[in-house]
Amino acid sequence: MKIGIICAMDEECEYFLQNISVSQTKTVGKSIFYCGTTADGKEVVLSRSGIGRSNAASVCALMIALYDVDYVINCGIAGALGANLHIGDIVFSTDVAYHDVDFSVFGYKKGQMAGEPERFNASSELLAKAEIASQTISELRTKVKKGLIVSGDQFINDKAVKSEIIKNFPDALATECEGAPIAHVATNFNIPFIVIRSLSDNADENEVATYEFNVKSASENSAKLVLAIIKML
Repeated sequence: MKIGIICAMDEECEYFLQNISVSQTKTVGKSIFYCGTTADGKEVVLSRSGIGRSNAASVCALMIALYDVDYVINCGIAGALGANLHIGDIVFSTDVAYHDVDFSVFGYKKGQMAGEPERFNASSELLAKAEIASQTISELRTKVKKGLIVSGDQFINDKAVKSEIIKNFPDALATECEGAPIAHVATNFNIPFIVIRSLSDNADENEVATYEFNVKSASENSAKLVLAIIKML
């Protein structure tokens, strides 16, 4: 069994690289793949994809094709959309959708890519394990939520933009840039996936200082949960 982990940024990969024994590194274009094992001997492939839809989709497809992974987990940070969420909380995806796709003139739902499902459903197995694993980490036990995560090629830091996303996706808990394309590709290949994100900001600050201040701690929170999930696979 082999588990694929995709992060967008170096900061999101850092905790994994500190806790994985890397045996091989491969660079394909701008994408880096780290092959190794966790402390409990699980075989993993970690990749830093780069930010955004195209980078995430291409890395996911490469990971599946080159390494024949059995699961894909997207891990990192996100902005909060749902009520009663706080910076440092963790959201794991029941489903994932694009928030910036609009083919509604052809009868599709807002956020639904033409010819594709309205939403991409996360693996029920990984969801169940995420719930159990979250209770094994004392500092995260009360900080975990599950629900819809939406993605787009935007950093959301404007109240009006956030409000528009919430209007279109009232059940969305978090927004980021890579989860939906990774879910899209994984679904096309019939690979079970889940998106695990820790909140670095509230997606409405008219600056990036909050995000920058919380990148490291939020990245570590999501990575800790992912490693706890992998331990159960």
